[in-house]
Amino acid sequence: MVTARMPTLGKSFVPHALMATMIAIWAGSFVVAKIGLETVTPFALVASRFALGALCILPFFLRTTRTQRRGTLLPGLIAGLVLAIPYFLQMYGVRETTASMGGFVTGLIVLLVAVGGHFFFGSRIGKRAIIGLALGLVGIIVLCLSGDPDPGSEAALQNVVKHNTIRGILLQVGSAIGFACHILLLSHYGSRLAVAPFMFWQLAFTGGLATIGTVMISGVSAEGATVVWDTSMLLVLGYLGVLATGLAIGVQAKVQHRIAPAHLALLFALQPLFAAIAGWAFQDDQLEAMQWVGGGLIIAGVVVASRDNQY
Repeated sequence: MVTARMPTLGKSFVPHALMATMIAIWAGSFVVAKIGLETVTPFALVASRFALGALCILPFFLRTTRTQRRGTLLPGLIAGLVLAIPYFLQMYGVRETTASMGGFVTGLIVLLVAVGGHFFFGSRIGKRAIIGLALGLVGIIVLCLSGDPDPGSEAALQNVVKHNTIRGILLQVGSAIGFACHILLLSHYGSRLAVAPFMFWQLAFTGGLATIGTVMISGVSAEGATVVWDTSMLLVLGYLGVLATGLAIGVQAKVQHRIAPAHLALLFALQPLFAAIAGWAFQDDQLEAMQWVGGGLIIAGVVVASRDNQY
């Protein structure tokens, strides 16, 4: 009996393990992005990231038929627009929040997807999901109340890596809302569209919008900085473009539908933890007690909501 069940267990475990690995990569991107933003503007970093991501998907895109490419063009452009906005918000928000804070706020995505699924797809929200949402909202309020009340102060500007401004937190909240909308859009389109061209159009369109923003609004170099294309910058772009965008989004498209919603929620609940560990290990993030309380409430809300089998 044990031997007969082993293949099934392995097949069930692999999607979970792959998704957990991708979530850890996304969590690490908060730290990596902060390093890149020391010299590169947010628009330029997003443009580089998604250009590399699109190049990773290009070989698979070229193997699809013209019919598949045409059929995914309009949905891909719509999804790309919905994807671009939260990435822009996140890149501007991450300049005024720690990696740990960004990870905590991103944990709201699961709760927002549950609510969006109720309103747009008619899925039911049970009592546990409502309690989870309430805990998440309280957590956000606690985080905002513990943020820097004066984002323009000299101290905040001199030590922005260790400060969490209210503006930065709200930008991260807006980013989480946008990512939740994108996930819902993928649920709407993903089951009936070819994966590779659908992904390619999204990444290419997001990269194109970011390139326009770079040329017309921000330029490449951050204010008071000079971009040096050294090994460190190439590693940043490689991590964000190849690992966190091309590989991670590709794996997500392949395995996410094979994971039960409750399990997926618990996996995404790990992202704030991964982000906090990465921020502590690589950027010496030191969150205040109330900020840990707020982040803990968000994680608790996600876990409670994931126990609800109504969505």
